[in-house]
Amino acid sequence: MVEFMSEFELEVLKRLAEKALKELDEAYKRAPDVDNGKTYLLRGKERVRLIAKILNNMEG
Repeated sequence: MVEFMSEFELEVLKRLAEKALKELDEAYKRAPDVDNGKTYLLRGKERVRLIAKILNNMEG
């Protein structure tokens, strides 16, 4: 695999993804049940979780 990211950049992206997941969890808990807000938050959370998984696999 071609190395296109330094270890530092990879670590920063992983930390940003972890922080985004925590913020999405908090937002999900606070969103009202009456609209589609929770659906959008859940989709975003799943996308960030997938990104985090890919970043974690890039280390190995």
